[in-house]
Amino acid sequence: MRRGTVLTRMVAVVLAACAAVAGGVVVSPAQQGEPVIIGGTLGLTGAFAGPSAEYKAVYDYWLRDVNSRGGLLGRPVRMVIYNDESTPTTAQALYQRLINEDHAMLLLAPYTTFVGGAVVPIVLAHHMVLFNGGFVGIKIFQSAGGWMVGSYTYQEPDYSRGVFELIDSLPPARRPRRVGILTEQNPFTIVVRDGYNGQGGVVGFAAQRHMPVVFSEEYPPSTTDFSGLIQKAKAANVDLFFALSLPNPAFLIARTASQQGFRPAIYCACGSQVTTLPAWPRLGAAGNGVMATTIAWPSDHFPGLDRLVSFFRGRGYIDIPTYATVSYSILQILEQAVTGARTLDQEKLREYLLSHEFQTANGPVRFHPDGTPLYSALLVQFLRGHNVVIWPPRRATGTPVIPMP
Repeated sequence: MRRGTVLTRMVAVVLAACAAVAGGVVVSPAQQGEPVIIGGTLGLTGAFAGPSAEYKAVYDYWLRDVNSRGGLLGRPVRMVIYNDESTPTTAQALYQRLINEDHAMLLLAPYTTFVGGAVVPIVLAHHMVLFNGGFVGIKIFQSAGGWMVGSYTYQEPDYSRGVFELIDSLPPARRPRRVGILTEQNPFTIVVRDGYNGQGGVVGFAAQRHMPVVFSEEYPPSTTDFSGLIQKAKAANVDLFFALSLPNPAFLIARTASQQGFRPAIYCACGSQVTTLPAWPRLGAAGNGVMATTIAWPSDHFPGLDRLVSFFRGRGYIDIPTYATVSYSILQILEQAVTGARTLDQEKLREYLLSHEFQTANGPVRFHPDGTPLYSALLVQFLRGHNVVIWPPRRATGTPVIPMP
C-alpha cells in the first residue's frame, strides 16, 4: 500500500472521530450507522431543579457506559435533554420539537407528575412509547393503555402502605391511633392521600384500621410558613403524621415541626422521597426519626446498583437517592427492551415491554398491562445521620424507633 493512501485513510479516521465527539457521541469501533436518538426534558431550572440535576447526572453516566459497550443495535447513542424549566407548557413545546424536529427515536419522561402528565397526550398522539422514570400517576398510566412504562415500583395509592403494614406488626399498645395529613395541592400528593378507585391512600388505609383522621389540611406549593398548620396538628394530638409534599416544602415542614415541638410517634415524609437527598442530614435533629419510602438499597445488590451507589457517593451522597435508581432503572429497561426486541419499532417495543421481565437496579421489573410495575417498596427511617431500612423485615437493615426520637 502506498504511503499516500495510508495517510489519506488515517486522516479520514481522525476526522470521523472528531465529528463523532463534536456531536456528543463517542463511537466505538463496533458502532456503525446513524445514532439512536433518545430525547426528553428535565426541569434543570425552576422548582424541580434539584432532583432534575440528579436525573441528568444519571443520564450522562448511562450514556457514557452504553456507548463504551457498543451503543444500541450496534449504533452510537445520542441523548437530547432539554430544560423544561419545571413548567408543563414548556415541556409540551419541547416534546413536539423532540419528535418533529430532532426525530427522537426513544423518549424519556420528565420529572414530576405535574410536568409529565402534560406531555403524555403528545407522545401518545405520535404512537410512541414513553419510558417513564420521572413520575407516578396511576390515572395517567391507565389512560396511556400500555404506551407508557415506569420504573417507580409503587404508585400514589401505595406510598403509605409500608407505614400501615409496619403498624400492623406492632403490639396493639404501641400502635398510633390519631392520624394527621398535610397535603400539598398537587395531583400526585392528593392521590397519595385519597387513593384511587377506592384503593389505598392514607385515608383508605386508615379507614381499614378504624383509625380516625383528626387533622387534614392542604396547602399551595408556594407556602413558606407552616407554623399555623403544625400547631393545628399538634393541638389535635396527632400521633401518626403524614407530610405529603414535594422536596422543598418537605424540608420546611420537618424544620417547623421540630421548632414547634411536634414529635408524633410516627412521622412519614410520604410524598417525594426526600430523606435520601443530601440536604436532609443538614436538618439535624429536625430530620431525625422521620420515615420515608424508597425502592432499592445498597444491601440489595441488584444489577448495576453497586456501581450506581459508588457513583453517587462520589457526588457526596450518604445514601442512594430514589431518583438515582428510578432514572437508571428506566434506562436499563429501555436498553434491554431495544436489545431484546432488536428494533426501534414502537409497537414491537411496547409488546416486548409488556411481556418480559427486566433486571434493574430496582430489582426485577415486570409490568401490568397498563405499564405500571408490580409493587415493591421499602420504608426507611432517618436515624443518627443516615437512613435505615425498617420494612419489610426480609430487607430490613435496622429496627424502627417508635415513638420517633
